[in-house]
Amino acid sequence: MRLYLLLIFISQSLLFAQEPTEDSKPKGLFSVVIWNSKERLDLAYAPWGNFGEGNATIVPLSLFPDTLSAKCAYYTNGKLSLLKQKVSGQSGTGLPAYEKFVEVNLPMNAGGISDRLLLLIPPTSGKPTWSVYPQTGYDLALQTGTFKFTSYLSQPVELSFGESRFILPPGSGGSKTVEGKMKEGGRTIELSIKSGSQVLFSQQWPHVSALRGLFFIRPSQNGVQLMRFVDLPRPVEQALGFGLGPISKPVADEFQFDDF
Repeated sequence: MRLYLLLIFISQSLLFAQEPTEDSKPKGLFSVVIWNSKERLDLAYAPWGNFGEGNATIVPLSLFPDTLSAKCAYYTNGKLSLLKQKVSGQSGTGLPAYEKFVEVNLPMNAGGISDRLLLLIPPTSGKPTWSVYPQTGYDLALQTGTFKFTSYLSQPVELSFGESRFILPPGSGGSKTVEGKMKEGGRTIELSIKSGSQVLFSQQWPHVSALRGLFFIRPSQNGVQLMRFVDLPRPVEQALGFGLGPISKPVADEFQFDDF
């Protein structure tokens, strides 16, 4: 009998570790990538934006250089704070204490769930703190099979991407969105970047028709540098933070057997 009651108590503690929500549908999704840095970052965020409250639900988020983070769900309107654990260690509740690392203004999508890519920029001599560019992030809510190209070069370049051929104007205002069509029977897709007759970049990647993504082209000492971020659309239920309530209840980790 004691064992039966103990199992019930444990199962209820685990089941109700998170407060249930009235509506589990998030306002939006976001992914983060570190731009031009080899530093790993262990951050976190509060899906409901209430990280200053006691026992607020906090979701860990690890970032690796040049790698798109896991998709994250958030339930706030507008501002999102990425957090970093304080050096001091723990809060008064015994849980990790966090402080604001960078703040972002995420636009809402009135017609559905927004999906943004946040480029996390390391400190520079002109700006000594981490920041996100642009402040609203880049729209990742692309149709499957489409890819958006953005150039930070000072001159136009000619791009060949699978079956698509187009001129990409200079500057971030000259973005182009194209379909990623492979050659018939192919399993890879090739991107070639030219300036006149000079080939600045050429590479192939494995490809499937359901992929979508963003390409950023910027100058480098050897010509151009490419940052490529692609993903497969997945159910929103697979996002970090999905379905979590604003407040977390601590799960009991010690049980008194003599009480049963």
